[in-house]
Amino acid sequence: MIARLSLSRRLLLTLLFGTFAYWAGVAWFTLRDSVDEVYELFDAHLAQTALALLRVTDPDDKDPIAIPGNRESPALAEIFTQWPDLPERLVKSRSLAANTAGQGVPPLPVVAGPTGQGPNHLLYAEYEKRLRYQIWNGVDHLLLKSANAPATVMTGQDGFSETTDSQGQIWRHYAVWDMHHDFRIVVSEAHDLRNSLVRRIALRLVSPLALGLPLLIFLLWLAIGRGLVPLGTLAREMANRQPDNLVPLDAASAPEEVRPMVLALNELLQRMNHTLDNERRFTANAAHELRTPLAAIQAHLHAARAADGEAERMHAMDQLQRSVERGIRLLGQLLTLARLDPEQALPDAQPVSLGEVAQTACAELAPLALQREQVMELDVEPGLPPLLGNADMLSMLIGNLVDNAIRYTQRGGHIGVSIRREAAGLVVEVSDDGPGIPEAQRERVFERFYRIAGHEKPGTGLGLAICRRVAELHDARIAITGGPGGLGVSARVMLAG
Repeated sequence: MIARLSLSRRLLLTLLFGTFAYWAGVAWFTLRDSVDEVYELFDAHLAQTALALLRVTDPDDKDPIAIPGNRESPALAEIFTQWPDLPERLVKSRSLAANTAGQGVPPLPVVAGPTGQGPNHLLYAEYEKRLRYQIWNGVDHLLLKSANAPATVMTGQDGFSETTDSQGQIWRHYAVWDMHHDFRIVVSEAHDLRNSLVRRIALRLVSPLALGLPLLIFLLWLAIGRGLVPLGTLAREMANRQPDNLVPLDAASAPEEVRPMVLALNELLQRMNHTLDNERRFTANAAHELRTPLAAIQAHLHAARAADGEAERMHAMDQLQRSVERGIRLLGQLLTLARLDPEQALPDAQPVSLGEVAQTACAELAPLALQREQVMELDVEPGLPPLLGNADMLSMLIGNLVDNAIRYTQRGGHIGVSIRREAAGLVVEVSDDGPGIPEAQRERVFERFYRIAGHEKPGTGLGLAICRRVAELHDARIAITGGPGGLGVSARVMLAG
């Protein structure tokens, strides 16, 4: 499997890729514009040189000729600086042409080469290797040319054109006639001069990227490392904590990007702390409650063994059986409460007929009510809509309420179970005419293992705690009020339906 990159490496690679792509795009556009500018500049310089030579060759030519590229024409001093003996050579070439014109012999062109003098001789020589020119008198007589120019016409086209010489070198030309069409100036420039300049421009554009990339990588790595320090600090703090340390983290000192994660961790820690507190209380209460039936079982077993007569032994065995039954009931309710206690969503929620659930629960507990000669009435309003919930849990809720009513109501009492619809939703109400619950203790009876003082009826104190938890899972409310006519109690569960 390919190892997943760390967050710092992913950030570094992403930033490097984005930066490199941006620089490459900027360099490409800049180089493209620079190449266009270089070619335009060289073309303008080529045309300016040709026009300046035309002015030197024919000073009387006043024909205004537009210079390509809208550049200013170079001063004559610049031409004379490049070819300082150009006027003398022109005079010499014209004299030779005049002397040989009557003889019918075409005069040889005067070759203009480097002077070989002055401190800039090497510079001129290097420049003249890449720049050459021809001055034609008419169309067939070469009047003057540079030393590196051929004796033949370099280009037959006027304006800009390109040709390739015998050595495979590309030359760019600019040819122009004077106003009277007597003189034709052709100036040529080697293409490698432009290419050399373009290469230098490209090198200068790429060099900062190539030289600065290692520095950029280091700076990005350093910045990302410093930016992720809070995450490392948070990880170390969580790793060094003891298992029982659930104190919330300091979210105020965390960066804004990390603060939501810290707040989520704090919320998780609070839920874990709440859950652990519930588990500790549950374990302590369960141990305390289980101690009583186990001690009773041990005492009754000891009494049964020490009994002298059969009647005394049977009485001890009956007490032992009731203690075992109470222990079994307590364990069952403890397991039920442990399963319902964790903060969880409602499991297996499906449409449930609340009337059918109530009928099943009452049918299971009817023998207990008959044994106590109690009257149990079930009133289910017809046409009730189905309720989205868990049928087993709702059966446990109604069954615990009815079981409590049966156990805490005197023999021959009355128990009523009502399922009806009200404006706020469906209502389950279980009422009895027993001794009732003092108003001050009606909220406390929902606490685990809480039992009302003075009640001698067997019980675990978990039934109503289970009912409240089931109600919470169904987003319902449960409350204890006085029974009908001020007698007994009424347990009312409001379900949204």
